[in-house]
Amino acid sequence: MFKFKTMRVMLAGGLTAALLASASFGAFAKEYKLIMSSSHPPIVPWVKTLKTLVVPEANKRLKAMGSPHRIKWTEAYAGALYNFQNTLEGIEQGLGDIGWIGTLWEPVKMPLHNVAYYATFAASNPMDLMEIQEDLEANFAPFGNEWTKRNVKFLGAQVVDSYQLMTKKPIKRYEDVKGLKLLAPGAIAALTSNTGAIPVDGGLPVFYNIMKTGVADGAIIITTGMVPFKLHEVAPYITKFDFGAVISGGLGMNMDTWDGLPKDVQKVFLGLGKDYARTQTKLVMGFEKASLTKILPKGGAKISTPSQAERKRWALAMKDVAGDWARDLEKKGIPAKALLAKFMSEVKKRGGKPLRDWK
Repeated sequence: MFKFKTMRVMLAGGLTAALLASASFGAFAKEYKLIMSSSHPPIVPWVKTLKTLVVPEANKRLKAMGSPHRIKWTEAYAGALYNFQNTLEGIEQGLGDIGWIGTLWEPVKMPLHNVAYYATFAASNPMDLMEIQEDLEANFAPFGNEWTKRNVKFLGAQVVDSYQLMTKKPIKRYEDVKGLKLLAPGAIAALTSNTGAIPVDGGLPVFYNIMKTGVADGAIIITTGMVPFKLHEVAPYITKFDFGAVISGGLGMNMDTWDGLPKDVQKVFLGLGKDYARTQTKLVMGFEKASLTKILPKGGAKISTPSQAERKRWALAMKDVAGDWARDLEKKGIPAKALLAKFMSEVKKRGGKPLRDWK
């Protein structure tokens, strides 16, 4: 009887130890379920990089660093969870755990991130602009705080190539856009000031139908947005005014999700954020060049380049949009003047030659 009891105690003790060990390991080695989301489809660089880099690399890097943790992904692109106007709210509220956030649609909630849309004809090199954004996120506190105020952890910079003019009819001078309805969503509308053009709101996924149905006569748009959505089919005239490359968003994670991740997983995402910025920027630059020199001409687009003097005429004809923007924000206690000065300084420091000295 004693032997039986002893054996039963030993077996019970062994089972308990095994269960405790299993529970301990289970608590340590965890599979985190995350939703990667975006309003746009993965045919544009800033979303394609989510699908081809961030998602597949996360578990590879966790494994390489010896972490027992893994990510189980659900991918929701092309507006599956929210549209282009709600990219910030989608991550802020946790509809998606991580994804691309378009700051260009947030002139009220993230006004400082729209600086390049007002300081037009300034920056032209996307890689330089990416470095400027990273510097501002890290070293200009009010800039970086625009993410944390919205329950978002900033992970990676996102910039796009220079905006161009795309229309149904040829344009030679800036006066030719007078009376035209141009798709210029959010802060992009600043470019239409004093031109007589009428800005129309909308996101890239709806540009085609809006122009095809005559609601708009053209668009002020990045080259990398033309080909994926076949916009040259409805607006074949592309005039390279080179309005400027811009900071248009970033890779962000819901702060509650971020706080719930262990340090090693956070470290992986911080690294992926840096790589996301560089990868998508290189894609943007490569695709811009290929689009203008090969894809668009082959597709029937008619591309023209106005003179530097004509570009400067447009720049000087505009109202003081950057100065007005900064002064309006200053009245609300937002240090936009200091940001604008730093932005312009950083552009010039990298060899940029703004056509107008915004202050």
